Amino acid sequence: MAKLTGVNLKDYGISSTMGFLLDKPLERLPEYFGEWNSLAKEAPKLSSQDKTLREKVQKLPLLDHERLTSYRELRLAHVVLGAIATGYIWQEGDQGVPKVLPRALAVPWCAVSKRLGLQPVICHPALCLANVKIKDPNRPVDLSNLSCLYHVVPGGRQAEWFIIVTAMIEYKFAPAITLIIKAISTAYNDDVKGYQNSMAEIKNVMTILKETFSRMHDELDADVFYNVLRPYLNGWGGNGSSLPEGLIYEGVSEKPQKMIGGSAAQSSTMQLMDAALGVKHDQDIEDFLNKMRSYMPPKHAAFIELISRETSLRQYAQACEDVKTSYNEAVQSLIDFRSYHIQIVTKYIIITSNNEARNRDFESVSNKGTGGSNLVPFLKSIRDASNRALVE
Repeated sequence: MAKLTGVNLKDYGISSTMGFLLDKPLERLPEYFGEWNSLAKEAPKLSSQDKTLREKVQKLPLLDHERLTSYRELRLAHVVLGAIATGYIWQEGDQGVPKVLPRALAVPWCAVSKRLGLQPVICHPALCLANVKIKDPNRPVDLSNLSCLYHVVPGGRQAEWFIIVTAMIEYKFAPAITLIIKAISTAYNDDVKGYQNSMAEIKNVMTILKETFSRMHDELDADVFYNVLRPYLNGWGGNGSSLPEGLIYEGVSEKPQKMIGGSAAQSSTMQLMDAALGVKHDQDIEDFLNKMRSYMPPKHAAFIELISRETSLRQYAQACEDVKTSYNEAVQSLIDFRSYHIQIVTKYIIITSNNEARNRDFESVSNKGTGGSNLVPFLKSIRDASNRALVE
């Protein structure tokens, strides 16, 4: 635990104020990439309404990704290319899905992804972490002061709302990152009062996260989320997929590649909480969550692994009677958040999937997670593991 004393969050690509969000993301790529910029802005409409995105993609030139030099340029390129590619793939629904992504998209998308250590698919870092800006830095950060750079998926304002509420959860989690480091230090130093205070503050952060999550209902309708927005977050490959073998990235590999779609498990927030509090999942869930770390920025995944190795928060609560209550209250706040997540999923996915009027162009993702999991059993297993972490 002493190792954490000198931990610098910047070394892990983390901001003490923004958390895992990219601070001050770039809004436009250099003019050389102008066709990417403009097509990404139009992609959701061209794909879902006009049905002309594929035609425009066929005319795209193969641009030189080496001309992207800064980290922020690469992160934005990952967002922009993902927005165009996901629209290209899902324009005609399950039945019209292409097996090959054209070279002009595939080559730079894969190259940019490789340079970043990310995957060439719409994932949490592209949809959310590098895709949201604070409109006025002089005003408090709230939902009215956030906007997304690219809608990425169809759904207009409702798609933007989904993205900015998700980003606000990330933003509100930021204080917990420093608190976790502090709490581990207090456990190491047998500082009972410091531990109790840190855990109480972590509990408060989780309570705020749940309140923020509830704002999803304000401007996002279940039918729009399920029928319009969500199918575009789908991945490719595996049982039940409309691309069971995966997608061929032309000019990169002749072998189809399987990719997991956008998933909340790709957010570092809850995985970090599990690592810090010593939550142990069933092996199949643990394997899936570890796989999700390859969809995170590598430095974020490395930070989770560091905390997982160095934490003794649960062990200290087991050994010291005076801190058990504060530890259990922090764990309970995590359980409460996960229970609420199940409620959200039930409203936005499970109930809507049973609606006769649902969009049948995307049957492959009917009641599964876009990450490929059987949603409710998966989420209940994660919550149950959190319950098991409570100290008697």
